[in-house]
Amino acid sequence: MADKLRRGFKTEAERFALSLRAELGLKVTDRLDPLALAAHLEIPVISLTELRLDGASNQSVSRLMGRTSGFSALTICEGTRRLIVYNPRHPTTRRANSVVHEVGHIVLEHPPAPALGDGGCRYWDTQLEAEADWQAGALLVPRDGAFAWLRAGGTLGDGAVNFGVSQALFRWRVNHTGIVKQLTAMGVRFN
Repeated sequence: MADKLRRGFKTEAERFALSLRAELGLKVTDRLDPLALAAHLEIPVISLTELRLDGASNQSVSRLMGRTSGFSALTICEGTRRLIVYNPRHPTTRRANSVVHEVGHIVLEHPPAPALGDGGCRYWDTQLEAEADWQAGALLVPRDGAFAWLRAGGTLGDGAVNFGVSQALFRWRVNHTGIVKQLTAMGVRFN
């Protein structure tokens, strides 16, 4: 998806991520707590199970939490207010990425869109999703943080644990931010 981004977007996203992490008192190698980030931005976050308290049926919630539903998270918009709802059945690493992805949509001021388009199919804007993916990755694993981690001798596996993300996400950040090329040129080996 990174190839769908406009020129300069990645640099802007990285700078924004570092600025926002600094507001939270985080160093580049610190783990970002998605709920603390959302609270800092005054964005309420609830799990699907909490929707039952507001009248959602057990059947609807169970369907969204089912193993085959594919539901991770979404943002509900009403005027200028936002609410993020996430699937609590997913592993913490996936929940972190899902919630911060939704925060990405909000901080990038993406326009609200219906969840479903014509014919009941999921609405999907490739450009906006690519931007939210990149922004979320930059917030969770800043390029400078991944670089520092690996340069200091950390591995991909413990880097993922340190940042609270999946190995796939940590590897994606390392591979798509030029870190591999930079460390290789410096003679730094990592795995």
